[in-house]
Amino acid sequence: MGQSEAIVAEIKRSAEELLRWVKEHPNCTLRDLEERIQEWKNQAGVQLLEASVAMQGTGRWAEGACVCGGQWVFQGYRERQVMTSQGVIRLKRAYFTCPRCGRGFFPPGPGEGD
Repeated sequence: MGQSEAIVAEIKRSAEELLRWVKEHPNCTLRDLEERIQEWKNQAGVQLLEASVAMQGTGRWAEGACVCGGQWVFQGYRERQVMTSQGVIRLKRAYFTCPRCGRGFFPPGPGEGD
């Protein structure tokens, strides 16, 4: 099973679990339902966004030079946690540093999702 299919299967499983909970709690309030569904949407949103970012790869190669004029040096891949509109997601990205000034850089870089 590929990553896309696994995410769809997990979202389907969690939706079925949510609907089971609703069936088991016939006297729950509208507010209870709203809270459960919002929580489900948040979890599904994080899963979908993490999978979507992972499908884009680990970041492009650093182009150009650091603002200090030094050249970027590849340091490997690092995992990061990023706050998004869907919540905190984990992603793995290429990481570069400038030996001249010590600045770090995760492509795509500031203003482009970093």
